[in-house]
Amino acid sequence: MNKNNCKGFLFFALLGAGIATFCDGIHVYTQTLSYPEPFLFGQAWWVFPGFFLAFLFMQAVYFLVIQRLPSGVDYQKSVSGGSSRALIETALAFAFVYLISGFGNHEPVLLAVIFYGTFMVRWLFSYDRLWLLLLAVLMAVGGMVAEGVLSAGGQVTYRHTDVFYVPFWLGGLYVHGAFALREGMRFFIYNKQ
Repeated sequence: MNKNNCKGFLFFALLGAGIATFCDGIHVYTQTLSYPEPFLFGQAWWVFPGFFLAFLFMQAVYFLVIQRLPSGVDYQKSVSGGSSRALIETALAFAFVYLISGFGNHEPVLLAVIFYGTFMVRWLFSYDRLWLLLLAVLMAVGGMVAEGVLSAGGQVTYRHTDVFYVPFWLGGLYVHGAFALREGMRFFIYNKQ
């Protein structure tokens, strides 16, 4: 990994943390979730740093797992240089799903159907589909477990919970995040190689 890759990792993590912190603020505003000790705008002091570390972790997992994929899994386009247009489109789609989850949190079953259903449609029209599906599952399970641990520890409370202290639709939010992570990696990391 070269110096440009390190800068790309850091910048992508800062950008992702900024977007996710803003969207998390919408979750606080819509009472989708709450923090027991709010610091600023109803959020805990650790929200932005936590998202920053989460984005660094997701990038590292992407980078490491893709190097260990079996030969039958196509991933070549997912490690080629990406465009700003694709990055912006997937980031906006992720932010839109995040916002819908805040304003639609009173209908958790409908949110789950919409999120998982639209993921499948997007996935069918995407590239490197097996890799993307693996990435999406890793993100959904990892994200729900991480947020469940925070919830179990009393650091955050969701209005509605289905599995391990979090709502089932949360995994649907993370699977849409897989598109944005992939395009972010292509733009910030693989463009620099």
